[in-house]
Amino acid sequence: MKKITSKNFSKKLANYGALSLAIAGLTDVSGQIIYTDVDPDFTGGGLIDYSLDLDNDGNADFNIDAGTLNAGAYNFVQINNASNSSNSILGSQPSYIYPFALDNGAIISSGQSTFYSGGTLNFASCYLGVGDSNWCGATDKYLGLRFQIAGSTHYGWAKLDVSESGDSFTVKEYAYNATAGEAIEAGQTLSVDQFALNNVRIVGLNNSIGLYNLPENTNYNVYDISGKSILNGSINNNSYIIEAKRLSQGVYIVELEDVYTNSVIRKKIVL
Repeated sequence: MKKITSKNFSKKLANYGALSLAIAGLTDVSGQIIYTDVDPDFTGGGLIDYSLDLDNDGNADFNIDAGTLNAGAYNFVQINNASNSSNSILGSQPSYIYPFALDNGAIISSGQSTFYSGGTLNFASCYLGVGDSNWCGATDKYLGLRFQIAGSTHYGWAKLDVSESGDSFTVKEYAYNATAGEAIEAGQTLSVDQFALNNVRIVGLNNSIGLYNLPENTNYNVYDISGKSILNGSINNNSYIIEAKRLSQGVYIVELEDVYTNSVIRKKIVL
């Protein structure tokens, strides 16, 4: 096989750029986590509500508020989707809707189906001993969130404390995955390429593609510049060689998916 010179390499990359729109959204950019630290922490209760704007575009994606019923007999903290019917919160519905109080590292993704338009974090059940509220005096727990940006679905989280009495809450930080449809872990603040797949090395050789420092279980796809998948498979080793003897000289895209986290990284290579 003829060796690709620097000039040929540049030409190949130029061809790739011209045809990139045909590759069904594939790029060499991994999912980016957009993180916001609420500093100082925001504490709400009574008449003080919080508009959660995950992508900081000036429009609330969710509203969180605290209130009371029956002349102060029943306190509550609740969240709703800020009138956007496509935005929703991960939770359960044994009787009423109760958002989950997720632990750090919990996966928030399309693999979960129990998303709701709103729900009660802490109602009278927390301090009267009945019901299924999940945020009874919770500290440093996470909401799992699904919301829309320009018609595409994104996943995110918000870190909160909720009082035992159900009359106040504190918002500490939040984040979302800027790549539509990609998962995020509760508490994740690093980009995907720095996180689950940050140590992976992808090396294009003359007749093979070397993959090194892989997660425990990885799926791979190799695409040509038209976006067609030409090689694919699953790997359960830390390193792997994809035999590419049948591939012609040119530019290809290698896509790796961490099976556990659903994180995806894509890189261009030249063979």
